[in-house]
Amino acid sequence: MNNRYIDYNQLLMANHYQAPLSLMRLAINQAAATAGVRSLEGYDEILSDLAEPILESAARFAGEVLSPLNSVGDRNPSRCEPRGVVTPPGFVEAYRRFREDGWASLAAPAEYGGQGLPTLVSAAVTEMWGGANLSFAMCPELTVGALEAMRVHASAQLNDEYAPRLASGDWATAMCLTEPQSGSDLSTLRTRAEPDGDAWRLFGRKIYISWGDHDLTDNIVHFVLARTPDAPPGLRGISLFLVPKKVPSATGTLEKNDIDAVSLEHKMGIRASPTCVMVLGEHGGARGWLIGRLNDGLGCMFTMMNHMRLGVGLHSLGLAERSLQLARVHARERLQGRDAAGAQRRIIEHADVRRMLLMMKSLTQAARGLAYTAAATLDVAHSAEGDDGQRTAAARRVDLLTPVVKAWCSDVGVEVASLGVQVHGGMGYVDDAEISQVYRDARIGPIFEGTNYIQAQDLLGRKVIRDKGAALGELLADIEKAAEELPAVVAHPLAHLRSGLVDGCWRLRKATASLIEQSAREPDLIGAAACHFLNWLAVLAGGWQLALSARQAALEFDATAARAVVDLAAFYATHVLPRVYTHEAAVTQGTQCVTALTADL
Repeated sequence: MNNRYIDYNQLLMANHYQAPLSLMRLAINQAAATAGVRSLEGYDEILSDLAEPILESAARFAGEVLSPLNSVGDRNPSRCEPRGVVTPPGFVEAYRRFREDGWASLAAPAEYGGQGLPTLVSAAVTEMWGGANLSFAMCPELTVGALEAMRVHASAQLNDEYAPRLASGDWATAMCLTEPQSGSDLSTLRTRAEPDGDAWRLFGRKIYISWGDHDLTDNIVHFVLARTPDAPPGLRGISLFLVPKKVPSATGTLEKNDIDAVSLEHKMGIRASPTCVMVLGEHGGARGWLIGRLNDGLGCMFTMMNHMRLGVGLHSLGLAERSLQLARVHARERLQGRDAAGAQRRIIEHADVRRMLLMMKSLTQAARGLAYTAAATLDVAHSAEGDDGQRTAAARRVDLLTPVVKAWCSDVGVEVASLGVQVHGGMGYVDDAEISQVYRDARIGPIFEGTNYIQAQDLLGRKVIRDKGAALGELLADIEKAAEELPAVVAHPLAHLRSGLVDGCWRLRKATASLIEQSAREPDLIGAAACHFLNWLAVLAGGWQLALSARQAALEFDATAARAVVDLAAFYATHVLPRVYTHEAAVTQGTQCVTALTADL
């Protein structure tokens, strides 16, 4: 048995991330059909001819370059030295290859020199980066959202000077929001910006700044929220500034700006990703330039933030996939117990281990379908072609799906990783097992870019109640339509999925009407119901995706592979979809227990 244990450790060392290309293709084609992106100019050609070699190349880079560095970064975290932040061994070389191979420019706008590929294609690649090495993946992910914020809000001069360098990956970005006294509540933000000719001088302290400083690029462009001298109090007085690590000197060369990383946080996970404490203005002020209008910084930042929220969902999805891969390898190799003949059994032969693996796989594929659908819908919303009605409807759907993708996919990442530890047993609880790191890394997802409670409040308060449930009603109608196209025969494997989705949508629509009516007179209702409301919708949306997968698989896979997708959907229907009734009870009957509580906790 000890020899078997040692062999397994050796197997883990060589068991790097492998992108699940067949399931990714299924989700891409499914999302393309759902969102209607093939009707957009050039998209059908990209999805038919270019997507496949891109995905295959990305899979190789993820498995051969990024995945081997994952445990290296966990055991050798980034460190803060007098000369700046130093990343783990191999990261500088990996980023150089990342940039030279064109991955940094994949989704960057063509107008800045990027490749301008659809969000749907880049979403699959983003999942791969997150699954192979989340710490590394976080660095380039910031840039795509930053470029969108610049495209929409920044001046032509700033775009000309900075956007091409960001699009190429020559320079990196960082998002500087949080301060010691100001976490999610940015109304208490204190960093100040003082006018300095055509620029500004910034003074303040920022904390929890991911990739705030590092040695992967020569320059880092910080997007900093700050207050100007005459700004109104609260959220209405925040502006957004571009503050580079290095700024042009009088001779045209780049010289150091007055912004420094003074320490790094020591974290339970993503240890290779430097989470910095940044200080601005200790030597006369950090030079910066205004993005957008004065006092409209929050609106400008949310252009960047919404992209990042989709990115968190995709990275978490990648971690869920990696957890499944690790658990599956272990379950196929680990011997425990004996069969009727007395021979030792692989633990994958035990019913509860199979249940856990099926739970992991069904949640992961459901989350993949939902995240890719949001990405494809974003492509439609951003399309310059097509009718305004189509773009408007797509934008409304993206607004609804973004908080769901961020929150549910990150929760799925944690749940699946936790199940992965359980499948490993005691082996999963030691640092030598990669699943231990994946679980620690995944736990940041529900906190990043606005906690999942904030996402839930955004969904229920802004996206559902504000428009009286119109956008939600459109989504539920699509879910019901997909469900009603499933076989109605009671003995069919998908019968429970069909009935569960139809019933769940009816119940959610009814509960939503009641919430809309009550919320005007019960201000705490949204906060008490929001998390369960989001998860209720997410579980239904996940079932919707697996219903579509079951139909799509029949077109793309052979009979055996297609049946596996059907069986996965059937498992989801009986093991995951019933969660809607728990969420329903909490939303319709449990809010008063929260809002009326007066005892000390």
